[in-house]
Amino acid sequence: MDDRTRERARSVLKRIFEAASYNVEDVGDPLDLSAIGHGDAFVVLCSDDPKQIETFDTTTYRLRNVDEELVCGKLLFSLSDSVDAAGCIRWGPEELVRYAGEAALAEVLDQELVLDLHAPVRQEEELMQGPEIPHLPVQVSESRALGIAGLQGAVKCRFIPHWHYRYVSNGEREVKDRLVSFNAEGVGALNAINGLKTEIEEERIEESPVPFKSEVIQPRIQKEEAEERLRREVIDQLTRRLHFRYEKGDAIFYEEKILKPDRNNIRIDLRLVYVPVWQVRGGSGIVEVNAFTGEILSEPMDEGVEVF
Repeated sequence: MDDRTRERARSVLKRIFEAASYNVEDVGDPLDLSAIGHGDAFVVLCSDDPKQIETFDTTTYRLRNVDEELVCGKLLFSLSDSVDAAGCIRWGPEELVRYAGEAALAEVLDQELVLDLHAPVRQEEELMQGPEIPHLPVQVSESRALGIAGLQGAVKCRFIPHWHYRYVSNGEREVKDRLVSFNAEGVGALNAINGLKTEIEEERIEESPVPFKSEVIQPRIQKEEAEERLRREVIDQLTRRLHFRYEKGDAIFYEEKILKPDRNNIRIDLRLVYVPVWQVRGGSGIVEVNAFTGEILSEPMDEGVEVF
């Protein structure tokens, strides 16, 4: 669909919605129109581009009407017969001709056009689920995440990989009558995208399917790298500096010894788990909200996405 065709289609669709007493606004790319009326909200896309259509089909849009926030229905006008947009109201040339004619007649008769704008039921979403992975449960709703983010825009649920670890160190060394123990243990989690440390309530992790159309992100930090990072950190944490003072003749000497645990005596167990995150894309940027705790992530992670 070229730009001139798209512009003409946008103009006709705008008149159709206005004839049905919707408040219609032009919106910027990649969308064409927004319409609010009868307690509903819709966004409209005129396109034949498969990538644009896929994004439109899988994204949740919201509009604010006074103090009310509305989840938008989605209307796609396309001249292509091969596009797949099961989550949208799909109009082609026949529907455009029909409703444009009905809008013209409604205008002549000074009547309100009645539009049938019901999105098709996506039965596959009821039957299908995302992959079964170990993850924290989603405790923060989508609408609450929008409020926390303070943005209006597209919302997606993403699952961020973390290496949950447990380490145990054993061993001791004796130097000049001093006994140094390297016995220690600890737990924590390493973000497998940016390497930041965090805490995860292990007892809350559940092995279950994620919601359909969630984004499950694959780890950028692989298991071997994570294990080596953690082992170095444990060694640094347990390293001891000992200072000795002794006399030899009339002289006084000071000596320092650095004792490190044997890396072979450090066992690290790793488990890949996922933390749910609501990603909100608005006009002023991206905000990500932890869907388990409700906290805003300090650094949004927008790479390495794999969609299921």
